[in-house]
Amino acid sequence: MSLPLFDLLRLTWKSMSSDLTRSGLTALGVFMGVSAVSATLNIQSITTAQIDAKLAARDKPYVVPYVYSTTGFDQPTLGETDQQALRQAIPTIRSISSVGDVYSIQSVQYEAQEASDLRVRSVSLNYLETTGRQMVLGRFFNQGDFDQYRPVAIVDEQLADTLFQGEDPIRKAIYAAGTRLIVVGVTQTKTRGEESKTTGTLWITENFAVAIQGGFRFSSLQISPNRLEEIKELKEKTEQTLKQRYPQMEIYIGDNAEDLLKEKETQEISSRALMVVGLIALMIGGVGIANITVATVMERTKEIGIRRAIGATQAEIMFQFILEAVLLSLVGGGLAIATIHGITQFTTTKIIQTPYQFSTRNAAMAMGAAVAVGVGASFLPALRTTRIDIVKALRSE
Repeated sequence: MSLPLFDLLRLTWKSMSSDLTRSGLTALGVFMGVSAVSATLNIQSITTAQIDAKLAARDKPYVVPYVYSTTGFDQPTLGETDQQALRQAIPTIRSISSVGDVYSIQSVQYEAQEASDLRVRSVSLNYLETTGRQMVLGRFFNQGDFDQYRPVAIVDEQLADTLFQGEDPIRKAIYAAGTRLIVVGVTQTKTRGEESKTTGTLWITENFAVAIQGGFRFSSLQISPNRLEEIKELKEKTEQTLKQRYPQMEIYIGDNAEDLLKEKETQEISSRALMVVGLIALMIGGVGIANITVATVMERTKEIGIRRAIGATQAEIMFQFILEAVLLSLVGGGLAIATIHGITQFTTTKIIQTPYQFSTRNAAMAMGAAVAVGVGASFLPALRTTRIDIVKALRSE
């Protein structure tokens, strides 16, 4: 005679509650394993969020190659042919733009407001593509600005606040080293990299920068990969390619994200180590579940025989023992996830002040691991119940 699901659950719960010590120790083993897994996933999520926040505060990862002679003469400027050679040699390149410093401009003025010690940069048309910057107001340079040498400029948010004091800066005229520039856009304020602070940045077109500097041009390439993890390989291949093109020159490759890459690699190593600890703890909990299931089958042999005699199928008997293991796994796993969430929430708001948000994905992964261990550990002992002889079971004491 088959039992309804509700009666089967009630019978399973009665069996578990009949020996609270045994059930509690089994759930504790699961609790420890899931706690370790859940804590590892939370740490991974927090550190990933921290790295993402640092990446968002600066331009997208890029490398900057410098080619120079040790004699100080004949310093080459990397141009279109170099960009083509790099693209052909390095398939992981996402974008290459040209950027330079305009040293002839040291300050900029709008009416009575003046900003000094700012950074003035000349850029190519695809600068936004390489850096991933977003325009806050107005527009970026267009092809006409380059072709017609228009005296237009873009400022970042910090410089806009300093000069315009809350006014709309678009189409306003500013003066830089005696040159009248029209502001056409405002972009985000970002850092240049580790320990880098910006005091305000102004951008002009590369063509116009060459014109106001009397034909002098000092620029370099910004080479952006598709992913942060490709920075190291990009630096190596960029250096190899440029050494082949300039064998008599010295090559130096800078970047704006190596510190974040090292931080990410360290975080991944730590996460893997913690995950191994968590899995070992779960395996120990699984061994406990298996041992207890074996002991339970032996203790309840007569009960199994009676249930078989009155019509219970082998599958139902087997399912009951697996169900006990699953319920204990759910109890231990649920308590572990709730406990670790509470500890993480308290730590990130009261002690460390880091971004944290409960992840249903991480909770599902941890709970799934707990249930998988419970089912896997109890399966073989539960399978033994299908091989019990009914007559011998009824005669057992």
